[in-house]
Amino acid sequence: MNGRNKHHIIPRSRLLGKGVEGVCKVDAKIHDLSHQLHGNRTPQEIIEFYNDYLWGGIYEISIVKKKKKG
Repeated sequence: MNGRNKHHIIPRSRLLGKGVEGVCKVDAKIHDLSHQLHGNRTPQEIIEFYNDYLWGGIYEISIVKKKKKG
């Protein structure tokens, strides 16, 4: 894979008609690997996965969307 792909931070299938939110350009190979590892998870679900399965549940981490400037 070459180039860059559009990556939806919140998966399109999870937005339920709310429109496109949080799209960024990422390296195509990294994008593919990310979906292989995380599937259709949201950012919060990814953090919870790591905390539960890799970090023994000892962290309390949350994702907060930044407010737009201006």
